Amino acid sequence: MTNKILLTLLTGLTFYVNNAGAQSLIAKNAPSKTTSRNAVAEGPDVWGVFDGRVRCQEMAVVMKATVPGNCEKLKWSFTFYQHPTTHEPTTYVLRGSLFRDQPRKGKWILTKGTHDDPNATVIQLDPDHSDTSLFLLKGDDNVLFILNGNKELMVGDTYLSYTFNRTIN
Repeated sequence: MTNKILLTLLTGLTFYVNNAGAQSLIAKNAPSKTTSRNAVAEGPDVWGVFDGRVRCQEMAVVMKATVPGNCEKLKWSFTFYQHPTTHEPTTYVLRGSLFRDQPRKGKWILTKGTHDDPNATVIQLDPDHSDTSLFLLKGDDNVLFILNGNKELMVGDTYLSYTFNRTIN
C-alpha cells in the first residue's frame, strides 16, 4: 500500500514540475484561441490582440485610477492597430473591467529600454500624456508584460499575473 501512495505522489509531483512555472520563449508559446463572445479584430491594420487578468489594486496605482476597496482582479483586452502598409503603430483600444462603459483609446509607440535591459522592446501607451502612460514589455510576438512606473516588471503570483497573451479567432 505504501508503494502505491509513494508512486502516486511522485507521479503528481512530476506532472506539477513539468507543467509549472513561467511562460517560456520557445516555439510552443503560441497564441491562444479566444474564449470571448466578441470576435477578435483581424486584418492588415491589426498588430495584435492581447488578453489577460491583473490584480486590481496594484494596477489602480499604476493607472492612477480609483477603484473600490474590494476590487480584486481586472480582465483586460488590448487591440493594437498599425498602418496597413508601413506597419507603424497607430492606435490602441483597451477594453475591460475599468473601462466597461467606454473603452480607453489612444496612440501607442514602440520604444526601447526597461530598468534592467536598455535594449528591450517596450510599448508605450499614450506617449503624449506621460503622466498616464502605461508601459508593456514585449516578451516575444505572443506575450506582453506590464511594467510599473520605473519600467520594472510587475510580479504576479499563481492566481494573477501581469502577462497578456496574443489571442486569435
